[in-house]
Amino acid sequence: MKKLGLMILVAGIILMAGCAGDDPAGPGGTLADVTGVEIGTASTGQSIAITWTAIDDVDGYKVWFRATSTADWVEVDDVTTNASTVTATSAGYYVVTAYEGTNNSENNSNEVTTMPSDVTFTYTIFDRWCPDTEHSGFIFGEDSGDTGLASNTGFLQDIYAWDYDTDGDDTVYLTSGGWGTYGNGSDSWMHEATNASYVEARTTANSGPSGPWYSNDYKLYTSDTRTYISLSSGHYVKMYNLSIVPSSVTPRGTEVSFSYEYQTLEGVTVFSSN
Repeated sequence: MKKLGLMILVAGIILMAGCAGDDPAGPGGTLADVTGVEIGTASTGQSIAITWTAIDDVDGYKVWFRATSTADWVEVDDVTTNASTVTATSAGYYVVTAYEGTNNSENNSNEVTTMPSDVTFTYTIFDRWCPDTEHSGFIFGEDSGDTGLASNTGFLQDIYAWDYDTDGDDTVYLTSGGWGTYGNGSDSWMHEATNASYVEARTTANSGPSGPWYSNDYKLYTSDTRTYISLSSGHYVKMYNLSIVPSSVTPRGTEVSFSYEYQTLEGVTVFSSN
């Protein structure tokens, strides 16, 4: 009986140790849980501002991050005030715990996220060499997009597909909705996808010919799989699963298919690794 009791005790200790890996505070903390965690309006680009309700008589707070809802928590900041600014390289989730000496909050705080809205539907737009009935314009919505005729002045596109020639190189341009032949829509800026999960914030200084943000049009190649868009609303979009192929409706044209992520936090430029 004593041996059986010892085995049960050891198993219980192992189980508790396993739980500690899931909770950054670990078991046994007796401090109050942090509440009121929010992503602050000062967040911009990759700089994520996080605030929460202060707790009396604690030494400080730890901020924890994970890039997916099932990943392990990683400590990203340790502060003595109820605010933190984290430089993020991807979207994800944040919680906060308080500590006093070696004692921690009993549980994690409420969870906040910078994850974008992932619009997984595949949309297709066509360049100008396709029939006029084929949609060349696109509007990015938070939860869904809308294709339309860029030539229609009533359709206020964010971008439209355009090609200047029929040289057969399977390239096509993404053109700002407010520029060019069909420039009756909204101004947008395009950026090469140098990575999958974030892009630099657009500024006046880095827009145009001297910077990485293209204010008029951006040439896509068949090798491109992603690109970023800065919308006139102040929100950012990542187009992914890009496919640039000869048109299925005419031998002269090109079509662009894609899905996209829409960052719902205005000015924030982090995304998932899609």
